[in-house]
Amino acid sequence: WNSVKDGVHVFHVKDRSHPRTAEIYAMLTKLREQMRAAGYVPDTKFVLFDLEEEEKESQLWYHSEKLALAFGLISTEQGIPIRIAKSLRVCGDCHNVFKFVSGILQREIILRDNNRFHHFSEGRCSCGDYW
Repeated sequence: WNSVKDGVHVFHVKDRSHPRTAEIYAMLTKLREQMRAAGYVPDTKFVLFDLEEEEKESQLWYHSEKLALAFGLISTEQGIPIRIAKSLRVCGDCHNVFKFVSGILQREIILRDNNRFHHFSEGRCSCGDYW
């Protein structure tokens, strides 16, 4: 879930129920392009299904925390930290995405998973990539 000034917004994997779904998915597409240009390579070992590599990459992009991140980016102004909470441990690919986004867009992102707080800033995480 993501908390912004107008309340708490809950997301699920591949969620399309949010009123701003079109904007959220457009932001994810934009992020994917920017990140690939910056050298991001999806870590598909976190997809637990036997799928083609391209489909695995697609599956990774619709994790709940990435949807919450995209919503945070379209809903908050530059300079305001994006705060996201997750009931499970964040996957390694999502962790890498958050690092990339914090560096590329110069945004502070605070993610709480079931293990710890991750504070992403300038392309790094406070956990030192140990979580």
